[in-house]
Amino acid sequence: MRLYECWRNDPSQITVPGVHLFSGKLPVPDTSSDRSTLIRENSQKQRILVVDDEQLIARSLRDILLRAGFDAIFALSGNEAIELAEQICPDIVISDVIMPDLDGVQTAIGIQRACPGARILLFSGQAATSDILERARAEGHDFELLPKPIHPARLLAAIRKLT
Repeated sequence: MRLYECWRNDPSQITVPGVHLFSGKLPVPDTSSDRSTLIRENSQKQRILVVDDEQLIARSLRDILLRAGFDAIFALSGNEAIELAEQICPDIVISDVIMPDLDGVQTAIGIQRACPGARILLFSGQAATSDILERARAEGHDFELLPKPIHPARLLAAIRKLT
């Protein structure tokens, strides 16, 4: 059963291994070992999925987004991000490009198959990114690329351009 269906029927029955789901008002981001906040089906907030294989970066970006008033969740791999996207269908995905299992472009393409309306922002600080993006463009996929490290104000400005 998909996460939305579980939430709609009985939110107390939601269990996702390794993911802590939170419902209610989000006054301050939780900095414990949880992986996510609950992204509610009827939320008026933009749902954002952050993908980065470096947990500190993923958690930090998630916390920045929570403080800015977005619903946010993070994944530590491309495969995990696609699985989460199939359950929550995020409005926006912010993904690192260079990751060990699936790169950010492969992840973005997989997420767009599951959630055609998802908008994608990629970020990277590595030179190898240009080759990956060129291959994606040749296949008809064009994604915006932000530099890494990214200043929170620049990240938020890029997100607001998408909304």
